[in-house]
Amino acid sequence: MGHAGKPSGRVVHSAQRLRVEVAGLFGEPVRARRIERALGELPGVTEARANEHTGTVLCVLAPNAETSREEVLAILAEHEDSQGPPPPSLSRLAESAAVSVHDVIRTYGANGRVEDEEEATPTTPWHARSSDELMQTFSVNLERGLSAIEAHRILREVGPNVLAGIAPRTSLEILAGQVFTVPTALLAGAAGLSVLLGDLLEAGAILLVVGSNVVVGYFTESRAEELLDAWSKFRVEWARVLRDGVETTVAASEVVPGDVLCVRAGDAIAADARIVQASDLTVDESTLTGESEPAEKGTAAVAEGAPLADRDDMLYAGTVVATGCARAIVVATGRATELGAIQRALSHTADRAAPLELQLDQLGRRVATLALGSSIAVTALGLLRGQPIAALARSAVALGVAAIPEGFPAVGTTALALASQRLNRKGIVIRRLAAAETLGAVSVVCADKTGTLTENRMRVAEVFLPGEGLVRVEYGATSAENGSPPSLGLIGEDGRRVPVSSLREIGRIAALNADVELDERDEITSGSGTERALVEFAMAIGYPVRRRRGAAKRVREERRSADRPFMVTVHEHPDLGRIELVKGAPEPVIERASVDPAERERLLAMNDAMASRGLRVLALAWRKDGDPTRTQEAPLVLAGLVGMRDPPRRGVREALAVLAGAGVRTMMLTGDQARTAQAIGAELGISADDVYSRVTPEAKLDVVRELQDGGAIVAMTGDGVNDGPALKAADVGVAMGERGTDIARAVADVVLAHDDLGSLADAVSEGRRLYDNVRRAIEYLVATNASEVMVMLAGSVVGAEPLGPLQLLWINMLTDVAPALALAIEPADVDVMRRPPRDPQAPLFGPARGKMLAREASKMAAISLAAYGIGAVGPGASLQRARTMSFASLVVAQLLHARSCRSSGSQPNPELQRALVASLGLQAAALGLPGLRRVLGTTPLGPIDLSIAVLLGLLPTLAREGKSLFNPEAPIVVERRGMPAGSSPIQGADRYAPGSWASSPVMFEEEARR
Repeated sequence: MGHAGKPSGRVVHSAQRLRVEVAGLFGEPVRARRIERALGELPGVTEARANEHTGTVLCVLAPNAETSREEVLAILAEHEDSQGPPPPSLSRLAESAAVSVHDVIRTYGANGRVEDEEEATPTTPWHARSSDELMQTFSVNLERGLSAIEAHRILREVGPNVLAGIAPRTSLEILAGQVFTVPTALLAGAAGLSVLLGDLLEAGAILLVVGSNVVVGYFTESRAEELLDAWSKFRVEWARVLRDGVETTVAASEVVPGDVLCVRAGDAIAADARIVQASDLTVDESTLTGESEPAEKGTAAVAEGAPLADRDDMLYAGTVVATGCARAIVVATGRATELGAIQRALSHTADRAAPLELQLDQLGRRVATLALGSSIAVTALGLLRGQPIAALARSAVALGVAAIPEGFPAVGTTALALASQRLNRKGIVIRRLAAAETLGAVSVVCADKTGTLTENRMRVAEVFLPGEGLVRVEYGATSAENGSPPSLGLIGEDGRRVPVSSLREIGRIAALNADVELDERDEITSGSGTERALVEFAMAIGYPVRRRRGAAKRVREERRSADRPFMVTVHEHPDLGRIELVKGAPEPVIERASVDPAERERLLAMNDAMASRGLRVLALAWRKDGDPTRTQEAPLVLAGLVGMRDPPRRGVREALAVLAGAGVRTMMLTGDQARTAQAIGAELGISADDVYSRVTPEAKLDVVRELQDGGAIVAMTGDGVNDGPALKAADVGVAMGERGTDIARAVADVVLAHDDLGSLADAVSEGRRLYDNVRRAIEYLVATNASEVMVMLAGSVVGAEPLGPLQLLWINMLTDVAPALALAIEPADVDVMRRPPRDPQAPLFGPARGKMLAREASKMAAISLAAYGIGAVGPGASLQRARTMSFASLVVAQLLHARSCRSSGSQPNPELQRALVASLGLQAAALGLPGLRRVLGTTPLGPIDLSIAVLLGLLPTLAREGKSLFNPEAPIVVERRGMPAGSSPIQGADRYAPGSWASSPVMFEEEARR
């Protein structure tokens, strides 16, 4: 909104005529009609037109109108939207260009170094400045805050406290991604050539294939975008600030630098701010830093070089207050916040093309070159023999079309779409179709710890009781559907079951010395992760938490502080009288407990041992008669030590083991402390060398890029804002659907709807199956189309034309689409998850496989030429008879060749059987129906000629399958680069062998043995 009573747009007017540009009017017809009605009700307005196409309003006043121009402008100001898009104009285009040039000059300094888009950080960063210095910098009084007038002035200068957001892809962007591909361009060219040939039916069929590819891909990816948008949930809508000495709730977008934020438990932070007053303040920063436990905050300045996770005097936009309350001075809003910096990093991170996309593009260019070269060769040979130009042009164009497989793009798109649907049924949403295949090439998984590998909730894992020793806590499933606590198993050091009664004192202290809120169903509605874990543990051991908290009223408390690293509460207990409960850091609590020196050393050693296992350890103690004057003198009774952690998610260890068996290395990237991260890594089977702790968003991005530079295909999993840049830069970004932030889901290629990392192994398996099947289908298409080219080139050498143009087009339409699509849904190979990832740099098929395809194409071409020769000699010899026999034998050979391209699995493929039966039926119709014979230029074949043609077409298949009868182990040989054929499948331990395959992935090639 502009100044009061005046719209923020441009105003051009004369005495009675005003033309005003109104913000937010462009593209809003409903707003336009409202403005016209509002102006029409003013006395003296003779004309009022609001144009949503230009964003302007025309208002004409009568000569002596009662309404003034100021009143008209005030009405328009009420109807404007300052955040709406401005209308396009030449002047704005010029202004935008000038600003862009200025930004480029400013961004690139004289030394060529790229600077950040925002203003440079002050010499001393905010977290290293004192509170007094901040108040002087922003000219703000901590007790009064900014004045409303000053806040509005700053808001006009710096703009609203909003981020542009990461919008889902538009429909046009999704459609363009389906249309502008090499295979689609080849098919469009094929349709154009068919039109030149006068075969509108063939052109229509090809365009139908193109349209179906685009529709399938568009629909699948659009559905994923709709689901992504439905997941959006986190929004900071408001904030409490001091204005004119009064605590006021304002829209988060109106918070400005210099505002004094007033926050308390449960509040979402609206902007970056420096803490100046705090009481028992902890903040959940897991989405920004990756730390699972809320960070303790204070007012003391920290070192300039402190990483973001260690800046204990700062609040950051997008985080949530867990406990306590504070006042803080806002130092950055909108794009200037740390959240904005991550978003800018996302805009500078380019998407990587999927390996299959690159391979299909490369193969498509080769096919186009082959088609052009074949046409030129046939034309040249015909000219040397003096054939008519018109006939040569027709044959050359037909051969070019024959060399382009109509099923080529259909195979990739349809296979990707079907794989996406299969994964979607398992709770794996594919946002970008190509990502379904890229999953199969993944060689390294970089996993965020908090919320991905772990549950992102603290739980008691171990308890040390002075009388019982160390007790391990094992959780079962919830005992009922009404939300009751999970069942517990308490296991002693010697493996025996520890009775629950031994932990009664632990339960009492955990339940009463905790700042949590419970509802009538005993569900915890507020509280820090640590205190939630303690109260849940008390419930699980059977302590009546809600009833006892009501009966044992708290009469005094001493909260934790920098001088007192423990919390003290005093209660009037109905059975024990006045009691004092203590919970806090083990060392000072043990120091105040009644234990002898030897026992004290034992307890401190146990504390160190529990902490070394990645546990957060608290000591719990109590005493009767909680007299505040005796806090330091009277000893406490130590109830025990409690160790908590964020436990691994169920099924994650098994999923990582499956990935390891498939040769996929897993690395943990987390903002947690090294000891905590390594303990979780060890439990999940992740090597200490593959655990990265205290990792910033920039460091995660660096790790991903370093792995990619080494040749690895990287999948990055995460759920927080801090994971965004790495998710986008990875070959496959995998976000959590339930706990993931909007940014994480928006930039990811894959979203796990149920946050189940175990499903990632299913996705990798499906991706490998998809790649194998696409390669089989492409090999089938290459071999069959190459056989047609060989037939035509061989005929040109001897001056013959074995197949007519329309016959070639019919063969392509019959054999290219249905069988290839059926091969694209083959069952998976039996060893699909027992082999290393393929080499993403390798072509779809290597030299050995290429030679085999050439041999198969030569066999099919040879039998077609043999049939042509038989039909061209002997009784009844004619060109039509020869072409028909060649035509019939080649179709049979090509269709049956699809059987040899099947997977090594034993499961049947009924779709392939149906495709072959349907295609053979259409071929029979082409030979038997007079109408089709006339179109295709064929002639009726007698029983003997037809039998000869069919028998010749069967020969390659009979030879292959007959050979396998005598040598059952012959069909497939596995060749591995760097491994001899016959090597055993990769084992989990092999992933840490010297000469890591992650830098030079192993490529598998299946090759039919001669």
